Amino acid sequence: MTKSYRRSIYGVIAVLIAVFLCGCVVATKKTAISPQIREIFDGTYKVDPYMEKHKPVTIAILPFTDKSRSRQGTETVRRYFYNHFSSLPFKDMELHRVDYLLKKAGLTDPDVIKNKKPQELGRILNVDAVVYGSISDFDKIFAVIYSQVAVGAMIEMYDTQTGNFLWSGTHTARIQEGGISTTPIGIIATVIATSMNVRDIQLLRACDDLFRDMVKTIPVPTIAETARPPVITIMTQDTQGQPKKGGDEIKVVMQGTARMRAYFDIGEYKKGIDMKEIEEGGYFGVYRVVPGDNVSDAVIIGYLIDDNGNTAQWVDAVGTVTLDTTPPDKPKNLNAVGRSTFVLLGWGKNKEPDLAGYRVYRSMTPLSGFDQRAEMEFNKYTDEGLENSVKYFYKVSAFDMAGNESEKTDAAIGMPVAPGPTPVSGYINSDTVWYAGASPYVLEKLVVIKDKALLTIEPGTIIKSKGSALVVQGRMSAVGDERHLIRFEGMDGALWQGILFENVREKENNLRFCSIRDAQYGIVCQSSSPTIEDCELTQNSTAIQTSGSFSKPIIMRNTIRTNKAVGIDVINGSQPIITRNKIHANGKSGIAVDKSAPIIKENTIIQNNGSGIATGESQATITENNIYDNSPFNVTGMVNGEAVNASDNWWGTTDILRILSGVNGKITIRSVLDRHHPEGQPLKLPILESKLGGEITSDCYLTLSSSPYRVKKDVCIDKGATILIEPGVTVLFDQNTAFNVKDGGIVAKGTAKAPIYFTASAESPSPGFYSNVARFTGEKTNVNSFFEYCVISYATTAFDINSGTPQISYCHIAGNSQSGIYCRNDAAPKIFYNTFTDNFGEGAIRCVGMSKPIINYNNFVNNSVAIQSFSSIYIDARNNWWGAAPPDKNQIWGTNINIEPWLDVPEKKAFTQKE
Repeated sequence: MTKSYRRSIYGVIAVLIAVFLCGCVVATKKTAISPQIREIFDGTYKVDPYMEKHKPVTIAILPFTDKSRSRQGTETVRRYFYNHFSSLPFKDMELHRVDYLLKKAGLTDPDVIKNKKPQELGRILNVDAVVYGSISDFDKIFAVIYSQVAVGAMIEMYDTQTGNFLWSGTHTARIQEGGISTTPIGIIATVIATSMNVRDIQLLRACDDLFRDMVKTIPVPTIAETARPPVITIMTQDTQGQPKKGGDEIKVVMQGTARMRAYFDIGEYKKGIDMKEIEEGGYFGVYRVVPGDNVSDAVIIGYLIDDNGNTAQWVDAVGTVTLDTTPPDKPKNLNAVGRSTFVLLGWGKNKEPDLAGYRVYRSMTPLSGFDQRAEMEFNKYTDEGLENSVKYFYKVSAFDMAGNESEKTDAAIGMPVAPGPTPVSGYINSDTVWYAGASPYVLEKLVVIKDKALLTIEPGTIIKSKGSALVVQGRMSAVGDERHLIRFEGMDGALWQGILFENVREKENNLRFCSIRDAQYGIVCQSSSPTIEDCELTQNSTAIQTSGSFSKPIIMRNTIRTNKAVGIDVINGSQPIITRNKIHANGKSGIAVDKSAPIIKENTIIQNNGSGIATGESQATITENNIYDNSPFNVTGMVNGEAVNASDNWWGTTDILRILSGVNGKITIRSVLDRHHPEGQPLKLPILESKLGGEITSDCYLTLSSSPYRVKKDVCIDKGATILIEPGVTVLFDQNTAFNVKDGGIVAKGTAKAPIYFTASAESPSPGFYSNVARFTGEKTNVNSFFEYCVISYATTAFDINSGTPQISYCHIAGNSQSGIYCRNDAAPKIFYNTFTDNFGEGAIRCVGMSKPIINYNNFVNNSVAIQSFSSIYIDARNNWWGAAPPDKNQIWGTNINIEPWLDVPEKKAFTQKE
């Protein structure tokens, strides 16, 4: 240590000793002793007479408010007041305990606490009195040889039982200094000088002057001085606010009464760390940080204890201690991209809040010899001045503010290369690397990676094709990263043939973070199972095609959009796993499946034309996807054959009718997600099983995937329920069965291409095999029924309507033994655009009682009777084709039936089943 350095240290200590001789924190076993006021207090204070007979015992010092806008002084000044106040014979609550109880009560803002009544705070803290404080000044002016510090505060004490004012003190202390004298003190001086700068010293002097005499104006009980406790004049530690890592030491010094037992605490984390008296009244302690020590902003508290158990304590008012022995995580995704004479390094950002930076290491060999090349705060580095075509190996680590260093990454290879373009064609027979720095690689003609060769393509590489394909018969690793995509594209706006994996089966092939565009087929997997991840395929004709039973590629997390035809075409027995992709806005289907068994899971499939997913003869599994806003359907399937399972998807809605209208063909949807995946939860749909019978009292569905349905016994629809029947469904009736509609309804809306069939369950049925399709029993209901594009045959009476206004339109009602429609009582069905053929007995339509159906634009052909009525009620039967023009009057029984005008030719819009 030089003489000048010693003089500066000793000068600091001389000032501190002079300042702090009067500042102490004392407590005996039974009570504390307050020295008598020996000096005149320069500030102002008030003592309420109420305090004379109501001196508190337990007191809490609340967080101080800041009127000075210092943003940093409140806690320092509060701790210093606490240090001096603790010398008085009160039971003061430790500051960390005060803060903990306030936080537990939801009080953390000092301004909010300031506005709370003493009584409320007393209940929270369980003390007799509380002390409020506010800083009125906290400013520091420093020059090279001159400094000024002003610290001002107003302190108030209130009784928590009554809210009465007890005492207050107001003062501003100013320190002006222009030089320091020197007096040697030894190792204590060394620690203090290295842990505190001139600013801290002047601040502590000002705080000491502010409170040393102020607390003496507080009335306290007087006790004989025979039990004088130890005195602490100063305590500090050497961390200077910097975090400490494993192996570092924290040095704490304390000056006070000689020949006492001394120790210190690191907040609540470590207690009772011994200190040794190394010179008269000077105590020194060390804590060595060990692995596993982790604590933030802990306050050092020092203690002196005499032989009688009297204890003095001192809180470090300036600094806190942070122990950090946990290194940062190892950096991720290190990549190296070679350019001419330099290598670009990049890696993912670490997210630790105490991260300080990164270190880059380089070697000429892959396993050893790594020397530190650079240290920086950014997650990228350019290593310049390198030799082209030479491999360099790099590793990166992260370090934090405490100096903890992470593990190094695995080595990344960087090789500077001469710039492109680089023409390629023909066969690749041995392991080859395409470097980003040599881009673009131009496919002049067909390029074939032969059976035993591996082509590795660096991140950031660009491949352009004049039209020919890149054929993989061996292995290819095209793995980019988020910042450096590998780009495959055509030239001059023309389509190229794309990437063809040809019969590589289970060989390891990887495409990741690639962009593929302008291809006839972006990727074709013929009996091949590559992994395709995190890629973007756009502006191709078809993005991906899989073909053959040995094709089981993993297609994951890709964006497949705005391709002219199909997003993913799955054919010829292939079994891809298609998961977590975004497939949208493709010209035809998002995914097309034919004679294959893909797993389609956790994708978002939206806004595709030609349907979201189109399935042919397949065993596709479709689950946990988001499928909506596709046209004309979200999912399509075959009308016959096995149903495709599409349960537990989000369809953009939970409205069951909208969901079912968005699917076409035999698609099984037993449950749906109630919102967007992955947040959505399964919601079971009320879809009936294929065997029907009994009572229906809530809305339910007959779907094509469970068709054909068979009515084993009468089905009674009651209590406001509706049965909704999907287009294409077939309902088979056993003998003497029917749908009995009480307080309920049936909505059976087929289409011209997918009508709903109601017929007999027998293999060779005859008319009258079952009772009715629907028997409306006459009970009052507010539920409407609709039958559209239905084919009804072999019933006794197809519709037996006792009351209500069901609508029957675009249906073909044929081959019933008694009648097609029987209207009774006040029934008023609407009967439009139907075809009635070969109905026997009482004919196509029979009306009795007060019934008044509306019958327009229907075709009546070859029925025993077209229509008959035995009532005087007017019946509107205009604009129908009665089988001849003019109609045969033997087909129309009843004078109250208005058939004029009639149609001269059959109604073209009327629906007829095509054989």
